[in-house]
Amino acid sequence: MAGRSDKADIVIVGAGPVGLTLALVLAHQGVCSTLIEMRPEDAPAHPKCNTVSARSMEIFRRFGIAGEIRKMGLPADHPCDVVYATRYTRNELGRLPIPSWSERFGSKGHDAGWPTDEPPHRVSQLFLEPVLRRKAASTPGIDIRYDTELLTLERAGDAVILHMRDVKSGVEGTVEARYIIGCDGGRSQVRREIGVTLQGDDDLGRIKSVFLRSKELKWKETLSPAWMTWVINAEQPGTVVALDGGELFLCHCRVPAGVSFDEFDAAQGVRDVMGTDFEFEMLAAENWTARRLVAETYRKGRVFLAGDAAHIWLPMGGFGMNAGIEDADDLGWRLAGVVQGWAPESLLDSYETERRPVGDQVSRAALQFAQTQQSVEIPEAMEADTEEGRQLRELVGTVMVERDGAQFNPVGLNFGIPYEASPVIAYDGSVPPVFAIDAYEPSTVPGCRAPYVKLADGSSLYDRLHKGFTLLRLDPSLDVTAMEEVVAKRGVPFAVLDISGKEVRALYDFPLALVRPDQRIAWRGKVVPDACVELIDKLRGAA
Repeated sequence: MAGRSDKADIVIVGAGPVGLTLALVLAHQGVCSTLIEMRPEDAPAHPKCNTVSARSMEIFRRFGIAGEIRKMGLPADHPCDVVYATRYTRNELGRLPIPSWSERFGSKGHDAGWPTDEPPHRVSQLFLEPVLRRKAASTPGIDIRYDTELLTLERAGDAVILHMRDVKSGVEGTVEARYIIGCDGGRSQVRREIGVTLQGDDDLGRIKSVFLRSKELKWKETLSPAWMTWVINAEQPGTVVALDGGELFLCHCRVPAGVSFDEFDAAQGVRDVMGTDFEFEMLAAENWTARRLVAETYRKGRVFLAGDAAHIWLPMGGFGMNAGIEDADDLGWRLAGVVQGWAPESLLDSYETERRPVGDQVSRAALQFAQTQQSVEIPEAMEADTEEGRQLRELVGTVMVERDGAQFNPVGLNFGIPYEASPVIAYDGSVPPVFAIDAYEPSTVPGCRAPYVKLADGSSLYDRLHKGFTLLRLDPSLDVTAMEEVVAKRGVPFAVLDISGKEVRALYDFPLALVRPDQRIAWRGKVVPDACVELIDKLRGAA
């Protein structure tokens, strides 16, 4: 980058999970991109997010890396249970049993039976990000420039000029791009450059997040192994995440009201959450304020926002990073269509129409979980080694498991949020199923995720979908020539997939269903409509 001037169709600012996913989505569609990242190439990721959702895993499966990701993080036999305790090392209050990744498929009980080949995976961003980096580095058409700092953005007619600086040498350069996507996190420089503000609740609590290494802590545990432990007490509540099943941990310490971050003793906070004195190395520490904020707009001209740059909320259920990954999937195919010429620029308008309501809805779900937890009264006598203390622990544990369980089985949050007001979806007046965080009803109502199904030959429907639009045909005698001719004339990537079987008919209630590149139902019908030209133009944003 240093000292040179380039041109690019698409520049992505931020090579975290969201930016890397966007680059991979574009490459999958055959479009090149440039990523700039302020951190060096070998910089370790911070373990901010510790769950990869089922929807994210479905997206990663397209790139051929879901299997590799699933083996990262905890050992194959390490339980992914969620535990509630008064301290990390004692007084278990309740437990949500979740199987290890090696036992994930075919498991029963809580967080089981997901309608997908890729159920959620409990793995830290610490291990996810290197997989995405390696995949992006080995994928043709992706140019990653580490040690590169964005300085300013400058509008220049039908382009945007990025002024950048090499972090090591200090030498400056520029890139002229058709489109810029800010995937640069909650403190987004891109968002500041385009003057977009965040709206919502700005101060919902303060957390000191400590990434630590300790060989001693494992030997002081008295509770059965778990992936995540919610520490509930009247003195120093927090959360502990086992990252590698051995010596790496993430500890979130809640900072008391009236105490500043500088006044808070992080080392003592960690020991209080753990409930024991032990030796540990503090690898990194971060101050953050819990918020529920959504950008007033996800786009200004040729500049877009995705991930934490567009929405920030409490880290409940790991929804933040995963919502950003789906932002990237939604925006990626649109950008590809415009760059490749089969879609007009007006297609890009629908990105915000679809994703901003989801950002608002998911942020409220995360807030709801936090408020539910905080509404549980914590008696001071709960930690007492008495019969009263035992009864209080049993009561609080029962309440926490009952109220908090949906957070760790969010199948509806993954699959059940429809796009209900998109200008590029052909609605037919049908109403999608009622949304629930931990319940999901498959539906072919336009705007919904295409129902997952195993086909008659044993293959997965999602593995058979075209990278562009796929017309699912349950009756091979139906003539779809008119649609094939229209998409060919428009240059829209398209394929027809004949599917059959009892399971298919149980989920797909129309003989034709058109699935978009992001696996959403765009249209359904009994026959190809006479107004097929108008339909395809609507779906590609040209109506």
